[in-house]
Formats: sequence, structure tokens, C-alpha cells
Amino acid sequence: MKTSPFIGLLLALSSFPAVQGQYQPIAPFLEKYCVECHGPDEVKGGVRLDNVREIDAQLWVDIYDQLDEGEMPPKKATQPPEGLLKKMIALVDTISRDEQFTMASGYRRLNKREYRNTVRDLLGLSGEFYDPAAAIFDDEVEKGFDTNSESLSISNDLLLEYLRSSTISLKTALFTDATEEPPLKKTTFHSKQLTVQGQLSGKPYDYVIQRQRKGGIFPAKYDSVIPTTGKYRITAVAAGLNRHPSIPAKGTPFRMSLQASFAGTTKVLEEFEIQDDTFSAHEAVVWLEKGALPFFQGVTISPKPRNINRRRGENDKLPIPGLAIKTITIEGPLDVEWPPRTYKTIYQTEEMPDLTDEATRKLVLRNFISRAFRRQVDHLELGRYNEFLEAKYKEKKNWQEAFIRTFSAIMASTDFLYIKEDIGELEPFQLASRLSYFIWASMPDLELLRLANSGDLLDPDVFRGQLVRMIKDPKSKGFAEGFAMQWLSLDELGTMRPSEDDKQYKTYYRNQLESAMRDETMSFFLHILFENQPITDFLDSDYTFLNKALADHYGIPFQGGEEMERVQIPAGSVRGGLLGQASIHAITSNGVETLPVTRGHWVLDELMGTPPPPPPEEVPAIVPDQTGATTPRELLQVHREDPTCFACHKVMDPAGLALESFDIIGRYRDRYRKGGPRIDTTGNYQGIEFSDVPGLRKALLEDKDTFTYNFIVKLVEYGKGRKLNRKDHETVKLIANKAEIYDYQFLYILGEILMSDLMRQR
Repeated sequence: MKTSPFIGLLLALSSFPAVQGQYQPIAPFLEKYCVECHGPDEVKGGVRLDNVREIDAQLWVDIYDQLDEGEMPPKKATQPPEGLLKKMIALVDTISRDEQFTMASGYRRLNKREYRNTVRDLLGLSGEFYDPAAAIFDDEVEKGFDTNSESLSISNDLLLEYLRSSTISLKTALFTDATEEPPLKKTTFHSKQLTVQGQLSGKPYDYVIQRQRKGGIFPAKYDSVIPTTGKYRITAVAAGLNRHPSIPAKGTPFRMSLQASFAGTTKVLEEFEIQDDTFSAHEAVVWLEKGALPFFQGVTISPKPRNINRRRGENDKLPIPGLAIKTITIEGPLDVEWPPRTYKTIYQTEEMPDLTDEATRKLVLRNFISRAFRRQVDHLELGRYNEFLEAKYKEKKNWQEAFIRTFSAIMASTDFLYIKEDIGELEPFQLASRLSYFIWASMPDLELLRLANSGDLLDPDVFRGQLVRMIKDPKSKGFAEGFAMQWLSLDELGTMRPSEDDKQYKTYYRNQLESAMRDETMSFFLHILFENQPITDFLDSDYTFLNKALADHYGIPFQGGEEMERVQIPAGSVRGGLLGQASIHAITSNGVETLPVTRGHWVLDELMGTPPPPPPEEVPAIVPDQTGATTPRELLQVHREDPTCFACHKVMDPAGLALESFDIIGRYRDRYRKGGPRIDTTGNYQGIEFSDVPGLRKALLEDKDTFTYNFIVKLVEYGKGRKLNRKDHETVKLIANKAEIYDYQFLYILGEILMSDLMRQR
């Protein structure tokens, strides 16, 4: 199959250089002394060394450590002459620092999160509703962060998705060719002008009824409901009718939601409590894109109304409850900004531009390309896109449509979709992108681009000032959410839920614990970051963030409501730090049972950065034997009797077994089942004995420097988009050694990273 020139270019950019020149001796050395155990026939520890082109930065570091410490080749294997070994150690040391061999290409594709944020900022789109990345394929990242350049491949299909997305985004942003602001309109849709889905039965009189919890109640002439983008006041005169003994549930009011559909996405904008049998007005002011379809939906009506009387006799049928609406009124656009925000952002003007003027067109085009490419634009580039613009105008006879086509081509180019970084010191525009995508997960703003253009961004004082400004900006939540969600695997929460039919886990669904779990951990992370708390709080803390449902779940006194609040944890509690949070317990379970090995591995890998190697292929699964072993501890004890398993499980199992104190939804327990065996939480971490979860947390805290080093490595790998080489690790060590001076406070550590060569060099 013929590869497109675009894809061929990217394949060439992503390849590693061949080992040549002064590095040539390393390949035959590895072949002679290493490949027998780390080659195609046998892959011990999951490591292959038969193709030096596929050895990444971290593996070169590991090879150096193994050779330098005399661990490899193993004592029983053939040993190289001492002189040759010393020469190879020095050579691997050099390779492990050489950017040519420890870095992927300097091109990294924007991931889905970054693409979404970049398009919004480039076009001035609101984040309240429309998602520019909704139709883009999810990034397939097996391990690590979604900023890893080696995982961010591209295909012809993905390129077509970008083209479609950019066109929709631009048409959403450039939604009118009017030269004057639109008039305020107020339209009321009465019952005969409303369309109902989920009605089932019942004739409307002066109202319509939605009896089934799907579909909704829509204005019939929806194609002209939202004529221009902006804020709208939407009002429904509504009531709940025919309450059933169980629907809504006893003590629960009827509820309805205001939703809107646009570009294949539906979003809940507002929820309301409505009265039984009494019609009243409920209004909300919301942002809607041109062409969006707003509608109302019953929230606490029946999902299966046909079965509502299933347990009752034929003579005891009850009417089906439903959401009743008399009128829907739509008023807007309100508080019109003219020109619209998107026009000001795209055209970089405070008034609607005259696109018939050639000088104006060239200025608009230059400004857009330089912002989209995040750098200066040369005359050749500008000339090519200007020719494309003129050609599209000849086709469409409309300058705005021609600009949409041209801007779409710009947004599907490698210069937009890829972040480019040269080896060594980053030049100003590259540094601006490095900062913005690390802290904001989006493109540089005009101030950063201005400082990059002047070169002032390279001044340490200017650079430091920008760091402070950017971290204070609300967009810095892009870093917090991107890094924390992946570091703590919160993006996996909910992928293996407990069964809805299992009565012991009903509370998980009834009290919406999944979202509360995620909110607790994210609130905890954001607090440590923005309040500049010690990162050691991740290991052990005397506080967390709870709402009423989660506090009840934990059995902690709480006076608040649905919102997350900082709560002091009682002394000696099993809660505190990340290991006391239900989100971590849920993602290290499979929805049916807890996984002590997975939990222990998570502690070593994600927190301490000391994961054991993968098990050999020949290691059997853990199964009960004939001696009567039944608890996870007993089963693991039998498993560890295999010499090939002992070394890894000895360090991995203690933490996982201590965390058996929590079930699959994070409830504390001291027995596996009522009347069953007691859970043994004793263990040993790095020579420190502990008897329970608080003891495990304190043992980990004693090893806080290991955690700090690993935390910095993860931050840097997230920011650089690649594995670290030996040179990087030396800088990490220097920063980690300073952490105690700063009392391990998050912002000070982050500042050290951002001001170091780790950020200023590729």
C-alpha cells in the first residue's frame, strides 16, 4: 500500500538514528554478552537488546547501571575482559547522555486534550458547550502520559478527523457574515409547538407530557431557535404530574434538566426541582452556539414506564408519572458582544474586518498563521496560503467561506498539529510552547508570543515572571487535570464498576460515589498544588476533601452538603494521603474483588518509582492449593514459595495486603466477609515493620526522598513528552536534593523544574 507523503514524512521524523561512528562497538558487545537472555528467543525482565535502534533513554540508563554495578552480565555467564568492560561502561555512559540516541524525534503531535484547548484558544470558542475534539479518535497510550511523543502516532484516518473537526470549529466560530449586531428576540413555544419524545400515552391539553426518561420536550421549529451564538434566557413553565409511590422515590422531588445538542454532542446545562401538580416558571441563562437545539428532559421520571404497575393487580393500575410543560420561551442573544469574541480572536481586531481589502486579508492571514504555528511566519509560507485563499475565493465567491477553508488547511498542517523542538537549548518560540503546553495544556497566549518574538523570554527574570503569571492563570488547571488524572490513574476510575445488581454495592450508584471519589482526589491534588503544600501529603496527611455522601461512606462526621470541603481526619484514622482514598482502592480492584498484587504494584510504581520487573512468562497464576489456603495472604505465601516469584513479591505484597483493609469501593473492613477470617495487615517496607494502613503510610513517609525523586521524574516526563536520559536524571537528582530546603512544597519544586535545563532544553 502506498504511503501518503504526509505520513511518510512523519515516519521519517519519528525514527531513531542508526548507531554509527564512535558508538559502533556497542552493538557487537550486546550481541555477544547480553542478547542470549535479552533477545528474540528469550526476553528476561521484558528487556530486548538485539536492536540498538529500539533502546530508549531509560533503558540506556538501566544498561549503564547494570554494567557499572557488576549486575550484568550475571556472574554465571561469560564475562567480558575487564578492559573491554570498562570501555563499554564509558561508552554506554556517553550514549545514555547523548540526545541523538536517547530522544525520539523533536516532533510531538498534540494529544486530544491539547488539541481541544488549542482550538478553543486559537478561535476564541467558549468551553461551556462545544468540544472541538469530540470527533477526534482517543489517544492510544499504553503506559505513561498522553504527552509521550512515541505514543502519539498519526494516520490518514486521524488526519481526516482533524480536517472535519477544524471545519466544524471554524464554522462554529465564524457563524455570521452580518456587519451589525443581531437584534434581541423573544419567542414562546406553546404546547402545540412542542415536540415530545418518550410521551407513550396521554393526550395533552394546554401542556405536553414526557412519561419516559429518554428523549425530551423540544421546540418544534428547532432549526431557527438559536439564530446566532451567544447567551440565551430559556424558560419552561413546568410541573410534575401523577407521582407514583416509588417514582420519584419517596421524599424526592420531581426534577427536570435543561440540555442542548450541537455538533453531535449533548450536554446538561442546568437542573431544576419542579412542583407536583403546580405549574411554575423555571429559567436559566446559558451560552449556546448558533444552531444548537435546547430541550427539557425529566430526570426523576420512569426509565421503564410500561413496567410501572408490574407488581400490582389489574384493578390497581396507577397513572404514569411524567414531566409536563405548558410553554418554552427562548430570549436572546443577551448582552451581545460585538464583534463576537470569536471574530476578535481569529481576526485580531476590535471591529468586523473588511475582507474585500487585500491588505486586510494579508494581515488577517499572517496573524492567524503565526498564532496557529506558534512562531514567526516567513514570506514563502504566507505566499502559499495566500494563493490557496485566492483560489478558494474563486470557487466560493465568498471571502469568509474562503478564509474558513484556508484556516482549516492551516489547522490540519504539521506546523499546527505538531510541537517542534530542536536538540539542545530551545529557541524562544519553542520555549514558549514548552511552557504553555506544560502549564496550560494549550497554545501560548499573545504575551508569551510577544516575549518570544523579542527574545526577552530567554531572560531569567522575565522567564520567572511568566511562570508565576501562568500558574496563577485559571488555565493552569489544564496541567493539574492532565497530570493528576494520569499519574493517579483517575482516568481508569469507572472502567470496572461493581455490579448494579449486587446489593452490597447499591450505595455506589445511589449516592453517586464514583464522581465523589474522583472529586476527592482531584480536590486533594489541587489543594496541595495551589496552596503550596508539601508533596509528602500525598503519602500521609491529616486532612482530605469530602462531601456528605463520601463522608458517610467513610464514617467521618461531616456537616456539609454536596460540595467538596476540606475535612480534618481524626487521629489514627485509616484515611489520609492517597492510600486512604476510595478512588485508589477502586482503580486497583476489578469490580468483583480486590487485587492485593495490583495494589502493591501501584504503590511501588506510581508512588515510589520502584516497580518490580514483569513476571517471567512461565510463572503460574495464583490458584488455591490442596493445603487449604483461602485468604489472599495465604495464597500469595504459597505463590512466593516459587524462587522465581519470591524476590518481587517480597517487596510488592506487604503494601497490597495492608490495603486489603478496603473493599472494592473503598469501604473499611477488618474481615473479608461477616464471620470470616480477619484481615492481616502487618508487613514490612524497607526494613520498617508496620501493623496497619496508618503504619504503612508512615513507613512510606520515612522513604519520602524516593517518592520525591519519582514525583519529579513523572512531572518532567509529562512536561518533556519523553523518557529521561542520564543527563536529565542528574538534574532531577539536584532538584530532589533541594526539596527538603523547601519543606517539599509543591510550587517550589515545580518552580525548580521549570527554571532548570529540564524545561529550557529539549
